[in-house]
Amino acid sequence: MSFGERPQDRPQYPQYGRPEHGHGQQGYGNYPLQPGYPDQPAYGVLRDNSNATVALVLGLLPLITGLLFLSPIAWWKANQALAEIDAAPGVYNNRGMAVGGQIAGIIGTVLLILVVLGLIALVLFFVVFAGVASTA
Repeated sequence: MSFGERPQDRPQYPQYGRPEHGHGQQGYGNYPLQPGYPDQPAYGVLRDNSNATVALVLGLLPLITGLLFLSPIAWWKANQALAEIDAAPGVYNNRGMAVGGQIAGIIGTVLLILVVLGLIALVLFFVVFAGVASTA
């Protein structure tokens, strides 16, 4: 196996056809990647959608660090990833990561809205309280 070849790129089914000879020849069961279709995976090999990975990272990062302004971006990237995964069934295998990024993005966006509303309420409270204190 070379550096560019992943273990999941090899077929996981029994090798039918001519058995391997001792001279380095392979049997008929070793199928190559699909020629002429660069965006299609090998026979039965699923790929990871990079937008799903980005969405999950962007969804969890705000919840851990408090950078809540990243949450709507995670929600948006997760929706993109889910649309790509649904548009090409049988190509991508990480739908769960996209759903996790979407849920984390929604939670972070709700927290962001609550923080913004809390800050607005705090500012209004101090404006009203300062106005009452200056008139007394």
